[in-house]
Amino acid sequence: MENPDPAATEPSASEPSERIRELETAMETLRQQCREKIKASLAKYRRVIDATSEGFLQLDLKHRIVDTNAAVEGLLGCEANDLLGRSVEEFYQKEGVYIHFASKAHLSFEALFETGKGRMPLLFKRSVLVDGEGRPFGYLVFLTDLTELKQAQEDLARAEARYRGMYENAAQGMYQSSLDGRLLRVNPAFARTFGYEQNELLGHPGGAKTLYADPADRQRMVADLKKRKVLTNYELELRHREGKPVWALVNARLALNRRGEAFIEGILVDNTDKRLAEEQLRRSRERFRYLANHDSLTDLFNTRYLYKVLDQLIQDSKACGEPFSLVFLDMDNFKTVVDTYGHLNGSRALKEVAATLKAELRDPAFGVAYGGDEFVLVLPRTGKMGALERVEIIRQRMKETVYLERQGLRVKLSASFGIATYPDDAQDRVGLLALADAAMFRIKVQGKDAVGISTQDG
Repeated sequence: MENPDPAATEPSASEPSERIRELETAMETLRQQCREKIKASLAKYRRVIDATSEGFLQLDLKHRIVDTNAAVEGLLGCEANDLLGRSVEEFYQKEGVYIHFASKAHLSFEALFETGKGRMPLLFKRSVLVDGEGRPFGYLVFLTDLTELKQAQEDLARAEARYRGMYENAAQGMYQSSLDGRLLRVNPAFARTFGYEQNELLGHPGGAKTLYADPADRQRMVADLKKRKVLTNYELELRHREGKPVWALVNARLALNRRGEAFIEGILVDNTDKRLAEEQLRRSRERFRYLANHDSLTDLFNTRYLYKVLDQLIQDSKACGEPFSLVFLDMDNFKTVVDTYGHLNGSRALKEVAATLKAELRDPAFGVAYGGDEFVLVLPRTGKMGALERVEIIRQRMKETVYLERQGLRVKLSASFGIATYPDDAQDRVGLLALADAAMFRIKVQGKDAVGISTQDG
């Protein structure tokens, strides 16, 4: 067997050199690629930094500025070359710093910075920069202009102050309450409406429910509000702490708090004075209508009503064929009562006589204050004998009654009566009144305190 040629198996001296050159070329290519990637990343990073509206600063560990962006130059009013190497602490007032957050790695605070435009409120946000081994080598800072935010906050504060002023000084009552009746917020006008102090009403047991004259009214109001969401001029009868009524017009809406819970928000207008004035006007109108047909002293009907009803009564009696009677009465010796006890007691006595008459008259019969101490009694569907029986009862009742007892007096009174009947005695009211008056006058002449009956021959 032949030995191999040693020269054929040993590597040549040039092969290691070629391999080293190939590796060096590859390494250089790799380094160049890394540099380009780093350059591209830095360029991208710079574009981001320069594009942001926030001011950017890079600081060394002594807080000196080592890099900036264009925005910070605009904020601080300085060229980049004038900022580099300066301490960032030169630019703000440390006394006015308001810290938001502070830790070893991060710091955030508000401060007034000296800028080319004067002092400007900026938000300073700083983070620690660390190398690959976790050792700090500087700081990354962003500056945000707070001017618009501060202006908005001031505008909001002024608006809230105006709202509070309007709320506190409003003439109308303003309130918020939960659906179950707890008063959440009230203004002074609302509390005054019910006779409470503001804080006193907020802590009032039972809340809004106790302010209602009828608690069921609140249940109805809440039900309407849930259905319609908004109520306008919703009238409610409420109660003052002293128990007197409070009439109110409520304008309310169903609102939601931050938790999504429904509550009532409303404005209450005290309508009590207007309501009472309307009620007084209504009563006055009713009183005027009443007095149009009634005597103000005795509450009996007056002659206007008598004449109107007599004409109608004649027509009705003629249609149905039923009689009715008219009674004329005059108080006996009433002038002596007035002369003895005075005109005021005389009026009181007439009022008490009227009460006696009303007590003995059964509907549809009625009495009329004819004038002075004279009265007329109208007895529908009553003939002459029925009228005589009724009048005798009235005459006896008058004689049995003691008048002016409340004034400490004991006055006995009597009257003379005259009866005329339709259609037996007359066919019209004038004739009936005249005949009844004549029958009464005959009793006066004959001795008083009796009942006279009209006859066809007068």
